[in-house]
Amino acid sequence: MIQLDNVTIHVRGRDILRHCTTTIEPATITHLTGVNGSGKTTLIRAIAGIQRYSGSILFDGVDAARVRPLLYVCFDDAAVFPFLSGYENIRMLLGRTIPRVTIATAAPSVAGHSLLRLPARKLSHGQRKRLHLVAALLSGARYLILDEALNGVDAPTVGEVGDALLRRARESTVLITGHHDDSYAKLSTRRLALAGGTISAGVDA
Repeated sequence: MIQLDNVTIHVRGRDILRHCTTTIEPATITHLTGVNGSGKTTLIRAIAGIQRYSGSILFDGVDAARVRPLLYVCFDDAAVFPFLSGYENIRMLLGRTIPRVTIATAAPSVAGHSLLRLPARKLSHGQRKRLHLVAALLSGARYLILDEALNGVDAPTVGEVGDALLRRARESTVLITGHHDDSYAKLSTRRLALAGGTISAGVDA
């Protein structure tokens, strides 16, 4: 689980988050919803350990520095190596060699061979995001954080993404962000709302 206690973030003299306290439970897919600019990505950066904050963020009782190899974070910008193929990008994202067949069968309707064989410079933002999603599913991370998780994922594919994330959630704590809509409601098992710099109590999705 990931525990936030009294997390406050100031950026350029402005309060982005104020005294946020919540627990992101294991064996669930928690959906953090909020409008653009509400602070979702800023909070993810804090959880990832790359955004200054006051308060406490603990991963099963320890700080981010001690669980770094067990934490996989995918940001919405979906940075890639433009001249490497999708296969090669996923290997670079994970830092290890993985057979093509393992990558191609991880979530074939999200990123099949026809996409994975292309150099990343030929992919749209949504297709690049799919590479990151496949890497996240293959990561084996104990803590899986996906910013704007469904960007680039077609509606018919949401079910496969949900099934894959639910399998990961059996052994992981999974947090996804995105605007609240039916797709996220179907994907998640728990929901938190971020508004006015604070997080509301979670409700079952």
